[in-house]
Amino acid sequence: MMLICANNDAVFQCLEARQIAIIPFQSAYNMNTLRHFSLGEPCPASPHAVVSSLPTMADVHAYEQHEPRVVKALESGYPRFVEHTFIKELICFYLNRAGLEGCGAVLIPGRRATQDLVDYIGKGVSTLKVEDALFLVYFDKSDEELSQLVGKFVQHTGCGISSRQAEDILVMLGLRDTIFEEASIRLGSQNKVEMDLAALIGCEAKDVLVCACGMNAFYAGFRAVQEAQLAKGRTQWLQLGWLYLDSGCVLKEFLSESESLECCYNATDTESLIKKVESFGDALACVVVECPTNPLAQVSDLGRIAEVVRRCGGVLMVDPTISSIYNVDVLAHADILVTSLTKYAAYEADVMIGALAINPSSPHYGDLALRASSYYQPAYSRDLARLAYEMDRAPEAVARMCANARLLADFLSGHAAVKKVHYAGDSEHFTEVARGADTGGAMVAIELHEKIQPFFDALNVMKGPSFGTKFTLACPFMYLAHYDLVTTDEGRNFLRSIGIDPDLIRISVGTEPISEIIEVFEEALSCL
Repeated sequence: MMLICANNDAVFQCLEARQIAIIPFQSAYNMNTLRHFSLGEPCPASPHAVVSSLPTMADVHAYEQHEPRVVKALESGYPRFVEHTFIKELICFYLNRAGLEGCGAVLIPGRRATQDLVDYIGKGVSTLKVEDALFLVYFDKSDEELSQLVGKFVQHTGCGISSRQAEDILVMLGLRDTIFEEASIRLGSQNKVEMDLAALIGCEAKDVLVCACGMNAFYAGFRAVQEAQLAKGRTQWLQLGWLYLDSGCVLKEFLSESESLECCYNATDTESLIKKVESFGDALACVVVECPTNPLAQVSDLGRIAEVVRRCGGVLMVDPTISSIYNVDVLAHADILVTSLTKYAAYEADVMIGALAINPSSPHYGDLALRASSYYQPAYSRDLARLAYEMDRAPEAVARMCANARLLADFLSGHAAVKKVHYAGDSEHFTEVARGADTGGAMVAIELHEKIQPFFDALNVMKGPSFGTKFTLACPFMYLAHYDLVTTDEGRNFLRSIGIDPDLIRISVGTEPISEIIEVFEEALSCL
């Protein structure tokens, strides 16, 4: 059987010529997903699954505290947080081949990202080219601070090697015998994905960059804006609402000494936001907002905010990931759009990939387009091939996820054990960006009257990070994203002060029959 591949790159050519054996793929379609998943169990049953189970609150705490029993169980997981087995194996091979046993290392595809990492870290890291456009960055792993710094850079920027690329190289080197079989579109996958994304986003394919992951899209967009605006003496950044963990980290950690960041955590207080933007005047560099926000699903008045940002000469960067480009139309307001396609588009939860788009009508178009293309890391070819296949089927899956989310949100809103429900479809300004009825997205977040542990432990769904998956998924979001805050009185009080319940449960509603989804949640809530 021939390997299904995306293009004619050297790795694929080598593997295809050898007619490498492949093993069958069990689709998430065929799995019972409304059940208990054991610790570390992936979903779907693929080595490239981006979700691994953390089934109890005790497991969540143990994961955050790096307890060996959990670390050992997670052979795969959300790739920017859990080093994939294939990647570990490949790094070990390169270190041994180079006589660098005992060193810590990461694998970075591309010279630009590798140099960015070296420049960011400074002293203590060295690089070795191990394959065409693939670099091993190695360091003394006994230096815990250095190890953490390298790991955080890869996590925040999304510049690491993909599991599929690692798998292909392992087979090419003769270290593995098989390639995991999965349906994909072999020919013209990049062009197809770009065209499909352009149609969804509302631009031309030339204005879309398909990136290694959503955080790489955010990082490339950030760098493009930063470079363009610093050249004009613009140094003030403004964050609206709560941002996803790594997006916030990029803004805090990669600004220069001459730049500053302010945060307005209420993304719906339009009048205050406008006054804040206007106060920056000619110093305004960029306003960054998620639409809807994560995890409160707030929707800003993008039209009015965009107007004042443009009048002040700033850039508006918008991330619509929570409801996805399938459900919200934001590019008309944004100068630059960044999004994860790991959610919704890759609804089987087995592709790490993202996208960046520049609004061709933006006055900043010329400043941003070339710069963004120099910073982004292109998606790997076999990831593109898999995504192209899933995107052909995503609209139907996404529509069902959205319809189910609407019904589950309504059910939970009427349940006595539930204190509050956050759902984008109920947000004040959602209709202004919505693509139609029942397009609120798959995410529902809830606050409970009681402690969350009995409910969470009893909930028979997959439990772990990510969302926009075909299967229903839940997680104690702030524990996985901001453990340092939820485990101290000071941190918990801060979260409450900005309207976030530290014990909020984030739910991504899947495509299972809604009656069965509701039954599962009703049973878990009965434990309270």
